[in-house]
Amino acid sequence: MKKIIKESRPATLVVTIISTTLGIISACRAGYLFKNVKFDLFKIFLITIAGILLQSGVNLINNFFDEEVDEEIKINRNSYFLGYKRTKDEILFFKCGLIFMFITFLIGTYLSFYSGIQLFVIELIGLFSAYAYAGKPFSYKNYGLGAVMSFIMMGPLMVYSSYLVFSKSFSIMPILYSCTFGLFIPAILLANEIRDYIKDKERGIKTLTVRIGYKHGVNIYYGLIVFAYINTIILALVKLLPLWSLIIVTTLPLVKNITRNMKENTKLLIPATAKLYLAFGIELLIVLILTKI
Repeated sequence: MKKIIKESRPATLVVTIISTTLGIISACRAGYLFKNVKFDLFKIFLITIAGILLQSGVNLINNFFDEEVDEEIKINRNSYFLGYKRTKDEILFFKCGLIFMFITFLIGTYLSFYSGIQLFVIELIGLFSAYAYAGKPFSYKNYGLGAVMSFIMMGPLMVYSSYLVFSKSFSIMPILYSCTFGLFIPAILLANEIRDYIKDKERGIKTLTVRIGYKHGVNIYYGLIVFAYINTIILALVKLLPLWSLIIVTTLPLVKNITRNMKENTKLLIPATAKLYLAFGIELLIVLILTKI
């Protein structure tokens, strides 16, 4: 159990929790929540669990299809499953990942019964995208599309589906919000690619940063963070966000920390980026909770 929890990378779950919470808060601001308090709280619980299981499932499945691993793991790959030679632990993680995704499917199907076919279609797209991130024969992360798909999947798609559970109708607002929050998601992924650039290049792993070059990868990474701030300012100026959303400028000292890590120790870039995302996200969520437009 401890191995499964570790390999599901619980530290990454902050992304899912912020995205689902943003969708729920968007629905609350639109007046769709708490008309049936007990049932709405139950749906909030299901949304959160489904998001956590989906993210964990992606991480577990990703491990199974990783060909470039340490020699110690390669030596212990002596069991066959689905045509792949893997360790018993890797096979266990893969099966758990599929189980997590199946439970997510059941939860999504249940919620779709109350929210409509649109939610069910989005659920199927989300599950396919989650598996295809690393799962063969798709594995779009190996085509340099990991950052793009992570933004779509964990950003607009997850936020909007969480909103749709309560609204049962379309709105552009949760999508606009997600395009601010969601920019940090590919930034975290690019931080990982930047850290592993030399190793990935030597192993022939075609991440986006390897394909376009280290310098361009760094520029895109910084660009995502800068545009997260710019988007927030624009939404505040056009009154789609409260003006005091500009409180996010208080997180700028964390950007300085990122700049220092980029120069001195890229191993610390991922936690530094996640810390910035957490601070940025929590501040904006609090603004949305406390303010009516």
